[in-house]
Amino acid sequence: MGKDIPLGRIAGIKVGMDVSVFLFAVFLAFMLAVMQLPNLSDGHSTAAYWIAAGAGALFFFLSLLVHEIGHALVAKDEGIGVESMGLTLLGGITRMESSPTTPGAEFRVSVIGPVASATCGVVFLVGSYLLPDTGLWDLAGALFFWAGYVNLFLAVLNMVPAAPLDGGKVLSSAIWRATGSQATAMLWSGAAGIVAGMALATWGLRNVTRHGDQLGWFNIGVGMYVAFSAFQQVRAAPLYRALDGKTVSDAMAAGPPSAASWSTVGEFLRTSFPRPEHQAYPVVGTDGQVSGLLTASAIRAVPPESWDGLPVTALAYPLDRLTVVHTDEALIPAIQKVEGGDVRHALVVAPDGRVVGTLDPSAVDRAVHEHERQTAGV
Repeated sequence: MGKDIPLGRIAGIKVGMDVSVFLFAVFLAFMLAVMQLPNLSDGHSTAAYWIAAGAGALFFFLSLLVHEIGHALVAKDEGIGVESMGLTLLGGITRMESSPTTPGAEFRVSVIGPVASATCGVVFLVGSYLLPDTGLWDLAGALFFWAGYVNLFLAVLNMVPAAPLDGGKVLSSAIWRATGSQATAMLWSGAAGIVAGMALATWGLRNVTRHGDQLGWFNIGVGMYVAFSAFQQVRAAPLYRALDGKTVSDAMAAGPPSAASWSTVGEFLRTSFPRPEHQAYPVVGTDGQVSGLLTASAIRAVPPESWDGLPVTALAYPLDRLTVVHTDEALIPAIQKVEGGDVRHALVVAPDGRVVGTLDPSAVDRAVHEHERQTAGV
């Protein structure tokens, strides 16, 4: 989870928080204690406002976490691995091992976040109307009203059909289903994100220059972030187009030589004849089963004079650190799994359970070159 502060696990998923969240929490509490809550419920002590403001900041970040939990649980239900969830200065993030492989999966994973936020908003608003409007209960009701309004606003904002917002992914899933092309969907939702981001940044700049509204700087920052993220998605669209319909079997390094677990690295190198694309080699035990993976980079990392005395198992990665993909998996999500794993090589397994190849990020280049060759030949 990088530099995130660990907060524990939810449903077996690591949860963390960026240190910048503390700064935003202090700012949010200040805004609530000094401006928002006194306007919603007057006549309370300064201490009461600050305590309620602290609770409001906590409610806000817990609501963001509920939003991300929704994404994570639906992703797991769709068979997508989830590495972690985190809270950041700009909201929450769910780090998945790979992107959804079907339009329906992308829609379900994306739409559940705004639904979770809207649900939180309704719960808070109902609570605000059920609480008495006298004394500190009125302050609690004001806090619930604010939390409900914010969650409903976040739900609506996230459903704006522009990448990288959840609404952009919902739009992408609809275009993907209609056209059958994920690349086309990425291109159009990304273009919408660029337009929306630049519009928000322009609006913020107008507020700063004409009205001196300092919150306009926040709109500028968010708008530029949205536009940049959407631009990155547009840049990736041609790659997705080249790999549309490709599976692992189309790009894997098939039939790599295997290394006997009882041999040395030197013995393996003298008796094997790998092709250039073979940069990883399954390690096979005495029972004939694959027990690990030896990589060319690991071999190159040790002096050649030590190869004859170095057992293969001393350099091989054990199975519990490896990513396993299947021949019929979509290529792009499979590559994403490999890039997010401990080892940047994966074992490729056929439907009958046999290891038939390896996969690493260079497979993307091979697939793209093959696509270009086929396109040029048309």
